[in-house]
Amino acid sequence: MVVRAVAAAVLICAGLEPAAVAQRRDAAAAQSARAARKNGSIAGRVIHADGVAAEGARVAVYAMREGAPAGIVATATSAYDGRYQVNNLPAGEFAVGVTPQRVRGFGGDSRRLTSPPMETLYPGTTDRLKAEPIEVFDGTATEGIDVWLEPAAQRYSISGRALWPEGAGVARVVIEYGGSGVHQGIWYVDDPGGLFTIDGASRGTYVLLARADSSTGPLMGIAATNVVNDSVHDVRLTLREPGQVEGRLVVEGTAGPDPSTLRLTPVQALLMLSPLYPVADATPDSTGRFTMPHLLGTFTIAVNGLPPGWHVRRVTRGGVTLADHRITVMGGERVTGIEVLVGN
Repeated sequence: MVVRAVAAAVLICAGLEPAAVAQRRDAAAAQSARAARKNGSIAGRVIHADGVAAEGARVAVYAMREGAPAGIVATATSAYDGRYQVNNLPAGEFAVGVTPQRVRGFGGDSRRLTSPPMETLYPGTTDRLKAEPIEVFDGTATEGIDVWLEPAAQRYSISGRALWPEGAGVARVVIEYGGSGVHQGIWYVDDPGGLFTIDGASRGTYVLLARADSSTGPLMGIAATNVVNDSVHDVRLTLREPGQVEGRLVVEGTAGPDPSTLRLTPVQALLMLSPLYPVADATPDSTGRFTMPHLLGTFTIAVNGLPPGWHVRRVTRGGVTLADHRITVMGGERVTGIEVLVGN
């Protein structure tokens, strides 16, 4: 016994470790190396069923065990544009689950939830056994892991053709689309025949407003369609000369502002227009007369520059009050006899 102990001591002193000591050392080194190699990441966007970005959602990354999400290894919160990113992940398979913390409000998800939040697992299911595993590689960013929140997103397309007068040279058509409760967006039509396909549409009523510059002047077209259970085909957008509105701004009382110091803005009522393609303001003359060109669709009129407490009280055409202050302009139509009354 004494001889064996002395021999082991001699081997250790000589730098020849017993096998058990070497194995423990190698295992500790491997574990340390694995811990140091947490360079992978998962990133993507959180999206509501109608295609709107989900801000402030809780993103949980789960380790996978026997094909199902197990313990949470990391969390993150989605930004204003729905994007999230989880860093410092080791190589392996993971699941991503998203729980909305706030519901949508104008300018962001700002209101409280009206019901308990439901977790949606990538790519868009509440069934944990149907969660799609995500492979993460060492030192590699895994991108595009987008989660569509329940209720399950229904993504369709709207396709058709933009038509314009024969002989009008049109280089590009721009389509702005949107409506109440559906995704807003812009689509550029580069096909020489005017064919277009708008992807990512959800269920609901869409209004499509097309604009184009041509050799004969500006052209516009408008159409509506309803997306229910399938993609929509053969939507025709007929482009023609836009219409215009002519009328008079009436200031109530004698102590009101000079009409020529105010600006009238036509506000599209059927969809929210992009700031990339705004409708031009109109400035009345000293008598309140104004003209608004290049219009198509249904509009209300906002009056900018009014004193505090002043607002639009009534909009009439030919003496008849227009409901909700709305003016409808058809292609090529000259809408006259509009009177906008402002007061305090």
